[in-house]
Amino acid sequence: MKKAPSTIALIIALQAGIAQAAPSANADAAKMAFFEKSIRPLLINRCYECHSAESGKSKGGLQLDSRDAMLKGGDNGPVVIAGNPDKSLIIESVRYHNHDMQMPPKGALPAAEVKALEEWVKMGAPDPREAVAAAKGGAGAPRVIDIAEGSKHWAFRPIAKPKVPAVQAANPIDSFVLEKLAEKGLALAPAADKRTLIRRATFDLTGLPPTTAEVDAFLADSSPDAFAKVVDRLLRSPQYGEKWGRHWLDVARYSDSNGLDENIALGTAWRYRDYVVQALNKDKPFDQFLTEQLAGDLLEAKDVPSRHENMTATAFLNLGAKVLAEPDKEKLTMDVVDEQIDVMGRAFMGLTLGCVRCHDHKFDPIPTTDYYALAAIFKSTQSFSVDRIGALSTAYEAPVGSFDDFAAVKSSERVLKEQRSIVAKAEGEANAALRKEAREHAVDYLVAALELPATPTLSGVEPVAKKHGLRAHILLNCRVYLAANEGLPVFELWHETARSRGDVSKLRGHFTTLFAEAEKVVLTKKPVAKAASKAEAKAKNKAKKEAEKAAEMQGTLAEQARAALDNNAGFLALPPEPMVLYTKEVAEKVRSLKDTMMTTESNLPDLPTTLAVAEAPKVLKELPVHIRGSHLALGKPVPRGFIQVVQGPAKPPKAFPAAQSGRLELARWLASPEHPLTSRVMANRIWSWHFNQGLVSTTDNFGLLGQAPSHPELLDWLARWFTTNGWSVKDMHRLIMSSRTYQQASVATAEGLDKAFNQDPENHLLWRFPVRRLEAEEIRDSLLHVGGSLDTSIGGKTIPRRNREFVFNHTSKDLTTYGSTRRTLYLPIIRNNLYDLLQQFDHPDPATSTGLRNSSVVSPQALLLMNSELAKGAAAAFARRVGQAGIDATERMRAAYRMAYAREATEEDLRRARNFLTATDAALNSTQQDAGKREQQTWTLLCQALMMSNEFIYLR
Repeated sequence: MKKAPSTIALIIALQAGIAQAAPSANADAAKMAFFEKSIRPLLINRCYECHSAESGKSKGGLQLDSRDAMLKGGDNGPVVIAGNPDKSLIIESVRYHNHDMQMPPKGALPAAEVKALEEWVKMGAPDPREAVAAAKGGAGAPRVIDIAEGSKHWAFRPIAKPKVPAVQAANPIDSFVLEKLAEKGLALAPAADKRTLIRRATFDLTGLPPTTAEVDAFLADSSPDAFAKVVDRLLRSPQYGEKWGRHWLDVARYSDSNGLDENIALGTAWRYRDYVVQALNKDKPFDQFLTEQLAGDLLEAKDVPSRHENMTATAFLNLGAKVLAEPDKEKLTMDVVDEQIDVMGRAFMGLTLGCVRCHDHKFDPIPTTDYYALAAIFKSTQSFSVDRIGALSTAYEAPVGSFDDFAAVKSSERVLKEQRSIVAKAEGEANAALRKEAREHAVDYLVAALELPATPTLSGVEPVAKKHGLRAHILLNCRVYLAANEGLPVFELWHETARSRGDVSKLRGHFTTLFAEAEKVVLTKKPVAKAASKAEAKAKNKAKKEAEKAAEMQGTLAEQARAALDNNAGFLALPPEPMVLYTKEVAEKVRSLKDTMMTTESNLPDLPTTLAVAEAPKVLKELPVHIRGSHLALGKPVPRGFIQVVQGPAKPPKAFPAAQSGRLELARWLASPEHPLTSRVMANRIWSWHFNQGLVSTTDNFGLLGQAPSHPELLDWLARWFTTNGWSVKDMHRLIMSSRTYQQASVATAEGLDKAFNQDPENHLLWRFPVRRLEAEEIRDSLLHVGGSLDTSIGGKTIPRRNREFVFNHTSKDLTTYGSTRRTLYLPIIRNNLYDLLQQFDHPDPATSTGLRNSSVVSPQALLLMNSELAKGAAAAFARRVGQAGIDATERMRAAYRMAYAREATEEDLRRARNFLTATDAALNSTQQDAGKREQQTWTLLCQALMMSNEFIYLR
């Protein structure tokens, strides 16, 4: 029997052989930032007291204040095995599993800190620390920050006004690039062909492939400005804002859930997502975009919709993950302030500021006082609501609806509350009747249970229950309970009778008398406090059950019997779904009430609010330095202010308003054209999102640990051009995409290839256009788009949860589904449980600001695509589209290549496709006799192979 050719084999045959070196600079910078943010403060606070040169102690021969010291280890050897947490002694000690090795000795670390250490070791234990001299006051003395000296760093200097090099080029960008290439004896690659160019530009600006009609129109346009017209058309498309909005949402660490332990839905975050999309589609000037996100609530608005838009923008500051159950509310406030400073620093200045909470920056000239000058501003900002879910804090939300809107929601909530009460009452009455009946037959259940094995099944119980006139589900629970609780004194005679097969009449008489006495006993119940959170409710429920069980073992035998009869989870427990025992009439009544309640609940709207921030009731003029980051150890007060080393020509205000936080002043300072970082950072971001590499490769770190720019003059020229052209992002697209640098091919000429690879193997000088793999959203959207099933509707709430509802249900399962055919931008982003396709294709951690995504190539990606229902469904839809191209097989194949790759099929392509169709049809002949269905299957497999190929997933 012939076998169908493997889809993988065809994919290999169709692949364009594209190779790509994943950029590592951003990954390395991210690892160092993780160390500075999460690991260095932890080691200082938890370990240095006993294991550092500064303390003069090295217990166990171990110091932990430098990388070399950790690798050297102590009396037991190295404490870190980079990349292997399970073999690292430091991880073994903090896990507290080994009773002979537990650190810190005074008590275990919080779970989050243990997890951070494990993650750090797993990523290779990146550690920039050098050895510390033992002698105090010597080489190991505290580093003194020199602001004047630090301001000489290239990124902290004023933005220059470089002259365009005297290189013959129509676009100044090309002049700068060609000058650098000429220094190495290199040149740009030839111009890309028109099919490659329109595919590149369409994905670049909209995240979608071009249609065949768009490709044909571009090929037919021979005018000099043909490509400029394509760019303008794409910039006018509403899909532009969706693609470039997703770039910014990575920076803003957008998510639809809080994450961490209390993972509740951020049910109004979608308004911020839609704000970003609309802002980019309208080409809102970036300085205004920045100002609205940091201080939109403080801006004057011309009308109510503008006011709501400005409020929504401030969600940028409040999207971060929060430990909502933190009992120390002052610590929680400072944790949120820290997260806000960190994301603001990364997003707008390309600086890592979070580590400065505990100590002066170890690399950049940023003292702790600068951090607390900013912290005074953000602590004067209200980030939490007065509303709480039990003891859980909740993020601040601003109203964006009318009084009628709020009244309608509150009215619906009252209706739902009444319906829940009615359902609970109906279920309670039905369950109480069942329990009363079971209690009246308690002795009968014990007698019947003697006839059952210790681990019965429902089918085995049913005949015994029928014989005794009892309910099988309750009898099953009775026998299982007795088997699991042999130590209860009240059931001692039952167990003796079961073992000896003794006199059943004696047992019946004993329990008849005992339960009659028990009914006369009055037990006092302790009030149970209301649970504050799911975790607390679970713990209290467990404690209640333990107390009920303990009651069955204490007091007189009659008191124990009364406790056993009263225990709803005891030997007369109802099944988990008691409705199976209800009479038909009662079951129908309860089911009808539940259906009504569920309909009301599913249609219940959220309150018309948006995640936001506001001014705090108390505005701080200053904030003390928190020694080692602890709000319990306060140092010298610091007045509100900004980062000193980057002030330069962008001067801070002489005084802050007494009644406002200072966020508006901070935003205006950042949005100054003279600020040395803001325009540089954003110009570099736009460049990196076009070329998949920045002029500064560390897009989120312009500090001393970051990489120097490959083209410093070009970066400053772009930053100046950006601000003088009204901070227009769309104009930056036009400028970049009109350059020869952007429009060149991704493969250099054969004669220049060897030299180019030798001189510039990583293509920093841009002698060819960088090839990139499509991002996760582009892959999924392309599958749906080519299949003709993509829903292009824009905006609106898409997370299937009410605001502040827990994402995970009582069984710890996330029931969020991803079957929607809308663009991936509108799929829910759930922290701690990201959609598997997004995870596999390098979607960034939605709790962390990310300027440029990593791009990995691993086998699970191919397996996921080939076997996913998404890919199978898209392939079937694609095959149906191809089938509409005509009866002729060759014409269908040509149509498939045009739709998938925006190019014509070669003769070799057609030969391979024909061979595949023939072989697959023969292989399927034995299992599928229907010729029509067999033909559809073969074409579906061909279409899936086309969609799984490198050419589909990579962009030249």
